Amino acid sequence: MRSTSLFLSLLLVAGVASAQTFEIGPRVSNYSSHLDTDFLALRTGRVSSYGLVGSYQNGGFVLDWMYDHDPQNGISLTDVIIDVGDYERDRGEATVGYRILPGLDLQGGVRLDDIRVGGISFLGNSIANDLSIEHQAIVAGAKLHTPTGGPASFYILGRGMMGNAKFRDGFHEDADTTGYRAEAGIPIRLGQSNWFVVPGAEYEHIEAKDIGFRLNTNRAFLNFVYSTRP
Repeated sequence: MRSTSLFLSLLLVAGVASAQTFEIGPRVSNYSSHLDTDFLALRTGRVSSYGLVGSYQNGGFVLDWMYDHDPQNGISLTDVIIDVGDYERDRGEATVGYRILPGLDLQGGVRLDDIRVGGISFLGNSIANDLSIEHQAIVAGAKLHTPTGGPASFYILGRGMMGNAKFRDGFHEDADTTGYRAEAGIPIRLGQSNWFVVPGAEYEHIEAKDIGFRLNTNRAFLNFVYSTRP
């Protein structure tokens, strides 16, 4: 409750400040995940996925968020109804922070993952899966970027995470997790429009040492972002 009240207070402060900018748009990715536990191992290979990204800035206040849906059978219309791949993950991350310099943000927030291994997914509900993992964590880090959205710019971010994962179906365990995520991208303005294409790459690592769980993912992505940045 306290964290919710703080978040709403930050948004209220942002609403009365000046120099507001926001960004939002879809993204496509090509990722590869390696998942290992004490009793199973899975390699997805190179697979396509999709998601959304967005951000908001008002004065020194900054808000970033992203969502990805990673199915092992790639981007498919049938995946919305039934997914028969051995692996599926939904992940979301949102941070709030402060711009301490024109090109440097300090950020902290939350991270959620919902992972299915084996079985199938019908309308988002797992059926007969070998393992399901619900992961939540707090994240903190920094983002270095060019101050404005000129014809070409860049950003680099790094975030560490500490959280907890609930392992079900294959075995029933709750375990503390640690991890990190690094990402870099090059926003390129399309002509004189407010649209940017953003190619980039990302690597992330999550582990729970007590039960021998490790998840490593490398990703190449392409975001299509509408931005009000100057």
